[in-house]
Amino acid sequence: MSNDASGNSPKSKRGGKRPGAGRKPKGYVKPAAISQLNRVQALASEPPVEIDSVAQTHAKDAIEAFVKILFNGSSEPARISAAKEILDRGYGKPAVEIGGDAAPMLPFMMRPTSNDTISVTEEVRLEARRYANLAIKTLHTIATNGASETAVASAAKALLDRGLGTVGKARMIEDQKPDRLGKKEEIRRAAVEATASGIFSPRQPPRNPVARAQ
Repeated sequence: MSNDASGNSPKSKRGGKRPGAGRKPKGYVKPAAISQLNRVQALASEPPVEIDSVAQTHAKDAIEAFVKILFNGSSEPARISAAKEILDRGYGKPAVEIGGDAAPMLPFMMRPTSNDTISVTEEVRLEARRYANLAIKTLHTIATNGASETAVASAAKALLDRGLGTVGKARMIEDQKPDRLGKKEEIRRAAVEATASGIFSPRQPPRNPVARAQ
């Protein structure tokens, strides 16, 4: 490297060494993200009156975290959970179609408190829908070629729930439902059944051994 007129070496244009760059020593463990929190500052802050607005400021980061897991997740259960959350945030929970009578949960079923809340809700919903096809393809890939049976079953169930609805509780036909009895009628029937079964039947007197010998 040539020197300039003053005899000093020219500065590198690469910007210098980045923090955390370079080969890590043997046994190095990357610090967890939770350890980087300023716990003292977080605990010293006044608790919010409404937590919704605080959590909404991180909504985009949450969607981005799910997308990263879809692309680079090493765990199939984690990718399934991320796909389901993206679909739920974009389209709402699957409706109960097979049995049951529960109403479907609409996306972000809540009462907005301000115009800012409405814009954040709509923005996050649209952002989640951008990755809906990726989420469905991820579930299908794991359902057909998953490494574990548990992951295959979970992904297949998620696809069925999303496409056909969840399975509700079985409902009995109105004509087959037993009539509800009053308290007195229940006691009377229980007494009749107990008497018929011999539980409370009167005890027979013992036989006379003298008469039996004669």
